[in-house]
Amino acid sequence: MIAPDDLPVLLRLLVPKLRRAGHNDPTKPIHSPSVARNVPKLQNAPGTWNRRRGQWKSSLSITQPGPQSTDGYSGFVDLLRLLRTLFSDRLNVIERMGAETPRIGRVDYGRVSIVLVNTPELIPELLIERAEDFVKGPVLRVVARPVFGDGLLTSEGDLHRQRRRLVAPALAHQRMGRYADVMQEHASTLGDSWRDGETIDVVAAMMRLTLGIVCRTLFDVDMPDQAEAIDRDITTAQTYAMRQLRVPFPLPQGRARAALGRLNDRIYGIIRDRRASGLDKGDLLSMLLLARDEETGEQLDDHAVRDEAMTLFLAGHETTALATGYAWYLLAQNPQYFERMRVEGLPFALQVLKESMRLYPPAYVIARSAARDTEIGAFPIRKDEIVLVSQWLLHRDPRYFDDPMRFDPDRFLPERETQIPKYAYFPFGGGRRICIGNHFALTEGQIILNNLAQRFSMQILARRPLKFQPLITLRPKGGIQVRLRAVAQG
Repeated sequence: MIAPDDLPVLLRLLVPKLRRAGHNDPTKPIHSPSVARNVPKLQNAPGTWNRRRGQWKSSLSITQPGPQSTDGYSGFVDLLRLLRTLFSDRLNVIERMGAETPRIGRVDYGRVSIVLVNTPELIPELLIERAEDFVKGPVLRVVARPVFGDGLLTSEGDLHRQRRRLVAPALAHQRMGRYADVMQEHASTLGDSWRDGETIDVVAAMMRLTLGIVCRTLFDVDMPDQAEAIDRDITTAQTYAMRQLRVPFPLPQGRARAALGRLNDRIYGIIRDRRASGLDKGDLLSMLLLARDEETGEQLDDHAVRDEAMTLFLAGHETTALATGYAWYLLAQNPQYFERMRVEGLPFALQVLKESMRLYPPAYVIARSAARDTEIGAFPIRKDEIVLVSQWLLHRDPRYFDDPMRFDPDRFLPERETQIPKYAYFPFGGGRRICIGNHFALTEGQIILNNLAQRFSMQILARRPLKFQPLITLRPKGGIQVRLRAVAQG
């Protein structure tokens, strides 16, 4: 999964110069909603104000707990502890950076620095105006490439633009009506299988549901008996990659390699069957197999089709599954909104979905690596520096959302949504790399919520705050257990 040649890149990126800063202990978690309110006020954050540039340079440094050793073995142990902190508690680290960076600031890790952009008005510079100055962050490139190859998530430059042109027609807004029928059918089938009083992991249920939908709408195949196995393989591959980033030596790859092999077998099998049939079913797979690039006239080979199919196969179901899973969690905590959804239907379901993605964004951080010396908001960015913008931070920022930790779907009433500053809310990213499946995800999510809420409400079984497993996406650790309550049908 992680090639040996990638390890020096990871070490240059991740190994900071160990420093002491006792006021900033990263081992103290603050990512639960109840504690996040107590993050120091942004205007009081330590740092240096540059009057001439009108910008803030953060003084944040990440603490290595305990005394630092100078001998090789102890220093190595200290290094492993720090890597474990950075990659097992990413939300905590992001929040501490955000608390000390009101606008834009730099965190130094030895020879490598991370720049946090923490204000919406600067994000277009990163994602649009100066997009050519940046490439995908190296961590995502290493983690995602073995799974997604050169698909839309990982490709750059001309290749990315070419692939986006080929994939876009299958996910165009005008095709959503055809897909909506499949979404309704699958949601209804799931509802038929639920029973009053039954206890389920609602996130796992949403994963299976959205996997079935993406298989049917984009590849015209049904794999209901394989959904759980596919989800396990996805989790195994992602978990291995994130564990590998915590240590500077190769981990055993057996389980991860086997999981990726099974995923490849499924995707290549679908491609082979479709090529052999010669049928044009009008779905994404047919478009990928038959399409020619308007500028080059080239078609995609099986490997390229696999990369795009795998990207949409995995990313195309997980984002919606997480967004709807978190939506059910929030609805169960605020049961008055179940009744509103039954009365108001799809428009209110869309509001609930958007508010869910505000509080618990499946894509919680965007990373870019500077390809050359550049700047953002007159703040100098050096070549190879990592630049972060975080949905987790900005979506919960009191500068842009009143009482930000409160679940309030009415924030997304049409007349109120237009008042949200651009890029204070960006669950699908932005610029030329905005998620190509955003219309698909929003359509799917609101249909699922509206369909199932007509028949069931839910009760949370555990009242403790959510814990997270932030892999490529923001997964809830251990899922979300709920008890189903059937709604009396009038």
